[in-house]
Amino acid sequence: MENEILSQRSQAKFCSEGFVYVFDRMSSDGNVKFWRCQERGRCKARLHSGEDGVVLKTINQHSHEASAAKVEVQKIITRIKRRAADTIEPTIQVMNECTLDASQAAQGALPRSQALKKTVRRKRLEIRAAPPNPTNLEQLVIPEVYSAYEVRPGFFENFLLADSGPGLNRILIFGRRQNLDVLHHSREWFADGTFKIAPLLFSQIYTVLATAHQGVHPIFYALLPNKQEVTYRRMFELVIELQPELNPESIACDFENAAISAMKHCFPRAEIRGCFFHLVQNMHKKLSHLGLMQRYRIEADFALAAKMVTALPFVPHQHLDEAIDMLANELPPELQPLLEWFEDTYVGRLNRRGNGRRPGMFPPQMWNMYERVLHDQNRTNNHAEAAHRRLQVELGVEHPTLWKLIESLRKVQKGRDLYYEQLVAGHAPPLKLRKYRDADSRILRIVRNYNTYNNIEFLRAIAHNYGI
Repeated sequence: MENEILSQRSQAKFCSEGFVYVFDRMSSDGNVKFWRCQERGRCKARLHSGEDGVVLKTINQHSHEASAAKVEVQKIITRIKRRAADTIEPTIQVMNECTLDASQAAQGALPRSQALKKTVRRKRLEIRAAPPNPTNLEQLVIPEVYSAYEVRPGFFENFLLADSGPGLNRILIFGRRQNLDVLHHSREWFADGTFKIAPLLFSQIYTVLATAHQGVHPIFYALLPNKQEVTYRRMFELVIELQPELNPESIACDFENAAISAMKHCFPRAEIRGCFFHLVQNMHKKLSHLGLMQRYRIEADFALAAKMVTALPFVPHQHLDEAIDMLANELPPELQPLLEWFEDTYVGRLNRRGNGRRPGMFPPQMWNMYERVLHDQNRTNNHAEAAHRRLQVELGVEHPTLWKLIESLRKVQKGRDLYYEQLVAGHAPPLKLRKYRDADSRILRIVRNYNTYNNIEFLRAIAHNYGI
């Protein structure tokens, strides 16, 4: 993240508009970082940043001048440290690549070349303190120092909850043992995978979260070698061995058949709930495939019509056929393939003889939002997405080493421990942003009054309240 830089001791700093801030603490919900000016004692300026590094708020004026050159120098040194850690390039090449675009002012303020070379060497000595990155899953050994979690100074517990054992299909599961008790008592789970930050040799990180004390908490992170159903089954079986009698009422997830089949096998009583956000993402991909994104971006009425297709999940299940027929007559010809794709994937095509539909890939009861809205149930899997963003911010790189990932997981876990304990102590979970709360209220009002709309008006009303 370009705004976040590293101090001489590799601690996080944040730069904005020519000023440098040092990390103070996280917000109670773990989503906002609080920073204070590095000129401690003589400057009271503070800054709040989001998970993606965006400045959310500044507090107080600085009592000193900004220095764009000093900030640029610190950014360059941070790039040097990260490149030294992530590559095996010669020292001089690391320096040249990281100073290539330096301004004249920054060039004059940079430390001498000998000092920069020492920075590269020191960083690589730190990296060598960790075990070498594993070359295969069969011979991978997790040292004890990387399989433990320091609960408080001097007190450790296992952080490696499960290891399926050497082999090409090896699975590693990290988390705190006490969180499995949360999973046991929670009726609502969330699950999702991410590929961008998976370490080498693993295909993805799969995270399962659960509700407790009005919050949603990451329970475990599984490193998986592939996306096969047998792998997902084995992952859940390893967790069940640790915590028998798991019995969720619902699991929110992406539209991935292999994971869904594994969930149905391991938790046959659970209601599998498809994520509306992922459904919309799939529609987004289809729009791009059809070459319609340019029109969607610049033609407001065309965009509204496209969003009426993704509004179909809000129609009561028993009225879907009628709504689809009416929408087919309303849509412009260019959007007919989008509607047909939705039918094929999520509803099922009408039989030629007109008696019912063929099964779609995902049954309507999995993605229909009508009852979820009425009962104030989660429509998305965004809690899992947020957990992955939080981890990605902590890592700062894609596809890290296994050891860097474990270190980052433990750091993130510290923040989650704090958040959980604050909820236990009676603190309220963070509110949604006002614009999302207002949109939710409008959608609830529209859904409650479904019978006062015709189908086209209803779809248009829903479409006004979210974007693709």
